[in-house]
Amino acid sequence: MSGAARFEGRGFVVTGGTRGLGRAIVLGAAAEGASVVFCGRAASEGAAAEVVAAADAAAAGAGARVSFVAADVSVEADVERLFDAAVDRLPRLDVLVNNAGILRDRLLIETSLDEWNEVLAVNLRGAFLCARRAIEEILASGAGGRIVNVSSIVAGGATGQAAYAASKAALLSLTRSIAKEYGRRGIACNAVVPGYLETDMVAALSPEARRARELLSPERRFGRPEEVAEAVLFLASADASFVNGDALYVAGAVRDLPDLR
Repeated sequence: MSGAARFEGRGFVVTGGTRGLGRAIVLGAAAEGASVVFCGRAASEGAAAEVVAAADAAAAGAGARVSFVAADVSVEADVERLFDAAVDRLPRLDVLVNNAGILRDRLLIETSLDEWNEVLAVNLRGAFLCARRAIEEILASGAGGRIVNVSSIVAGGATGQAAYAASKAALLSLTRSIAKEYGRRGIACNAVVPGYLETDMVAALSPEARRARELLSPERRFGRPEEVAEAVLFLASADASFVNGDALYVAGAVRDLPDLR
């Protein structure tokens, strides 16, 4: 981590923060002094308690306060409740990280309308709802802020992941629109574009499927959540003061996915 207290006095909201990349972002921000409110669905409260304990340990007296709110980002009332809690618990809202996302691995003609709507609701509508409220709060504070959206290399299209790919491509467009609308008012919005990571999303791959995907990168491995979290924290920091409307790939030189079926 560059700078032990890079985010001292700053407030973060992180969606999907109970595991994988979201967990790494929460822990990384807390270790650098940020107070963080993170969310996940109600069923993840056990994992959330472990994240809070780990964040307290990572903060090591840095003054960070980390807390969890059970919320489904696809539900407007839940998003409003999440941000009401954040306004109450944080010194102020400086950074939103839109990380929450779900995947339904289906060929297009096998994808039900309910599955399509569910993926778009969480991955895209959730990001919209959170960004809308975060922008209101940041503008009200007058201190400026940053939004980081988590997209994916699947945004370029992938066999069996049409809904996920569409949501992640749209998230890149939303990122650029927010940057253009609010950059002049002190809010920068960027995206990170991870490749395959060591998370629950790849846990079900067979050894053969995993190796085929590892070989796409010259590093011959999947990325670690902490490696992408570092990129997120860079974009959330003053170090990225002239970065706005951009997409930072953390994908081990992979830019597009071949048909691996």
